[in-house]
Amino acid sequence: MKAFAPALAVLLLAALPASAASLCNCCTTGTSEACASVCAPLKPAEGLCLPAVDFAGTAAIGDGQNPLYDVPLNSLDLKGTGRKDMESFRILLEGSRKGIEKDRRSALRERAKGMIDQAAAASAAKRYDDAMVNYYLGMNAYRAGQVR
Repeated sequence: MKAFAPALAVLLLAALPASAASLCNCCTTGTSEACASVCAPLKPAEGLCLPAVDFAGTAAIGDGQNPLYDVPLNSLDLKGTGRKDMESFRILLEGSRKGIEKDRRSALRERAKGMIDQAAAASAAKRYDDAMVNYYLGMNAYRAGQVR
């Protein structure tokens, strides 16, 4: 039975959608329509934005487009979230991290070929650094929210 456990885990993870979660930036104004139901229970103070996870949403990850670029995760709280949703969130973070790595490599290639100037390269590097901070903040929230 022990030999089948890793294979079973792989099958269960394969059954999960690739990005069955999305990040929402819940501000007092300007919350997207897709995030309205997730953000409704949160009551941020005027001018404050809080992060939330839409476990039914689908994140858009592509060239220059990534949830880790847009939503600061420093106050994300996942305590009380179920295991399946936690795994969806982890998959979202990993897919997003791979996307920002791809964008970073692309910017480095463009700079080396002279397609972008130093200012644009520095801007891309800052965006990458901020997204990596968000990735680690998200992973900390994931670890803190895991059911033990």
